[in-house]
Amino acid sequence: MARSTSVGTITIKTSQLKAMLREVVREELERLGFKAETDWEIEEGSVLWEDLRELREEIREGRLQLYARKEDLPE
Repeated sequence: MARSTSVGTITIKTSQLKAMLREVVREELERLGFKAETDWEIEEGSVLWEDLRELREEIREGRLQLYARKEDLPE
């Protein structure tokens, strides 16, 4: 007899998703040894370099807003 299962879904506000993604990125960067107090370089032309350029453009156009600290996040 075949069993069927369904995957549960959740609904999340865009602002909450952005906050979670920011936290995950911060944690992963720290895990890799990047600290906010230290300078680090990204190779020009790398995938990360291009992603950051795209993010910068979205910020300039007002389509994206980044927060520096957890307490700055809107509720």
